[in-house]
Amino acid sequence: MQAVKRIEYLASDWSDKKKDKGVPTPWLIHPIRFGFQTFGRLFPKVAGKLTYTLFTTPRRKAKHKYSDTTLEKARVFEFLYAKQVLKGYSWGKGEKTILLVHGWESRGTAMRSFVGPFLEAGYRVVAFDGPAHGNSEGRRTNLPEFAKAIRAFIHHVGDIEAAICHSFGGVAMMYALSQLELDAQVRRLVTISSPNQVRLMLNQATHFMRVPGPAQKHFQSIIEYKMLMPVAKASLGKWGNSIMTEDILIIHDEEDRVVPVSEALAIFESIDQANVLISKGYGHYQITKNPDVIQRVAQFVQGD
Repeated sequence: MQAVKRIEYLASDWSDKKKDKGVPTPWLIHPIRFGFQTFGRLFPKVAGKLTYTLFTTPRRKAKHKYSDTTLEKARVFEFLYAKQVLKGYSWGKGEKTILLVHGWESRGTAMRSFVGPFLEAGYRVVAFDGPAHGNSEGRRTNLPEFAKAIRAFIHHVGDIEAAICHSFGGVAMMYALSQLELDAQVRRLVTISSPNQVRLMLNQATHFMRVPGPAQKHFQSIIEYKMLMPVAKASLGKWGNSIMTEDILIIHDEEDRVVPVSEALAIFESIDQANVLISKGYGHYQITKNPDVIQRVAQFVQGD
């Protein structure tokens, strides 16, 4: 019998909650916007290529300001993907493995808030820095390349019981599960603050950089060539029913200013085996540190 789909609202009063400030706007964006508004209209094809270059280049590589016990206990290792050396992290030696997948301009250890509860439950937890992220090699990456790196990492570490993914990491994980041939299946999947439509990410980027319409069309054609599909068909909702995952939990915050909560509800409506958990007051980034969310994810993965 198929489980009943449900929407759950998280009533949480996290005393250590911090305001979700997001990522500051770099000063370089102002001359970039000026360039697109002037030359972008005259040379839309060149501007489209430049948009793709900027879109696939992380503005920064995330670093930790402070260390902690979880960071210090991580076993750091390397694995090879497409001639790039990527960094991996592992905690524990349990028979079942939990995979943490970070978002854009983040790093694997940024998801370490989930490590403790799963170690206590006897799991092994693994994470990695995606291409051009964290301590991994590379200057640029895109959705298919990030997804292929996930496949390479799973091949390296072995079978995965569950994957917990934040933002862009959820899109990449879903792309890997639906569009790539994986050596292993993922029994349970958690996406946190992930967009449903890939088009949302493209629109946000072109709006942020003030890319004119003709250049946007060239930019989208490059994206579609790389993904091997039209942007209109690139969504978690469309991919979700084609994967073998048993259960999917979608988590989102009502006050997410990066990805609107409507994206989570769209995924929920589209995928047969999905449930959704809605929080309030944690935004796009702090939600991964919310103890109530972490506990709920642990319960979901363990089947409670």
